Amino acid sequence: MIALVDCQSFYCSCERAFRPDLKDKPIIVLSNNDHWIIALNTEAKELGLKRGVRFKESRHIINKNNVIFFSSNYTLYNDISWRVMATLRDFSPNVEVYSIDEAFLDLSGFKNLADYGETIRDTIKKQTRMPTTIGIAPTKSLAKVAQRLAKKKNGSLLLETPSDISRALALTPVKDLWGIGSAYAEKLILAGIETAADFIHVPEWIIKKEMTSVGWMLQRELKGIPMADLTVEVNPRKGIISARQFRNPVKELSIINEAISYYAELAVEKLRKQDCTTNSVTVSLEAFGRVRHSSAKTAATDYLPDIISVAKVLLKKIYSPDFEYWRTTIFLFGIEPLSGKQINFFDDNNSKKGYLIKRVDEINDKYGQHTIHPCASEFRESWGMHRKYLSPNYTTRIEDFPVACALLND
Repeated sequence: MIALVDCQSFYCSCERAFRPDLKDKPIIVLSNNDHWIIALNTEAKELGLKRGVRFKESRHIINKNNVIFFSSNYTLYNDISWRVMATLRDFSPNVEVYSIDEAFLDLSGFKNLADYGETIRDTIKKQTRMPTTIGIAPTKSLAKVAQRLAKKKNGSLLLETPSDISRALALTPVKDLWGIGSAYAEKLILAGIETAADFIHVPEWIIKKEMTSVGWMLQRELKGIPMADLTVEVNPRKGIISARQFRNPVKELSIINEAISYYAELAVEKLRKQDCTTNSVTVSLEAFGRVRHSSAKTAATDYLPDIISVAKVLLKKIYSPDFEYWRTTIFLFGIEPLSGKQINFFDDNNSKKGYLIKRVDEINDKYGQHTIHPCASEFRESWGMHRKYLSPNYTTRIEDFPVACALLND
């Protein structure tokens, strides 16, 4: 049996976790530079607010209904996600992290699964303050169906018997099936296939012909035949990209160098968390109507100062003082596991770099991101991303830790 655990309105729930005063309040989270609505909770949706709409265009609804809004705080969201996934690993030896707020658990061999699902929900709520819904079923696709239905009652749902599965499929519109895009959904509905129950009764050869093997595998999963195993081991990314839009157009090379150094630090942090190295660096500069790229091959490395040095050389090649730039980006390619890197035991410099990297990572893990960093990657408000409504980093920055005060009576 497979369980799908999904955090409800994850970004909004992260913001509300340390703000009891926001209970039952409509909340939205904004995109980089506070331009768009990218997340909203149920209370905000009920007011007619929608994801992907410009923040300014929605201000009349927001102001009228006292909607609470936040800039996106990815440091907070990533840390709470890590805590949720760590909690889930206490309930199953096999956990597939599907996204920042979703994970599949292998519950094969476990008993009393309905109660177990509620125990998982209660524990996550207690330890991380995240509300979740859980679907449990014989396959990943059926677990997704169960989770969608569980969301309607804010709980967990077990699909174990054939009758349970049949009822769930009859209640699931075909457009809500995992992996069915809008084009396929429209085509299926025109053919009279409106629910998941209708979908599983279509002859397999027709599904294979019209929807390729992906549709056929989905149909078999909905019939209770597992076609997709859990991916427990996380494969290293083939490429890492780090970029933000400048708050205001930037013209000076010195400021762009600061920005690319800062973005290099963020990219290398992801690289080292994967225990990998990179041997290819690309940087880009974007002005309105103009994009320039420059690339270089390097020795396999995860050493930030070396990557910053390469990035600065590449920037100088594509920079022109005649333009105002609104974005710079760094790309890391040629990513390989550190364990496969050939080491020169006689290179004392490499061993010193490795020692320094480990110490820096340990300090930043303990005291928060960017606690120790190269002077070249100093973050500055003049070019940094505009996040006027940013919440504190409650879990990763000491000065932002919540403080409890007790009132003592004499």
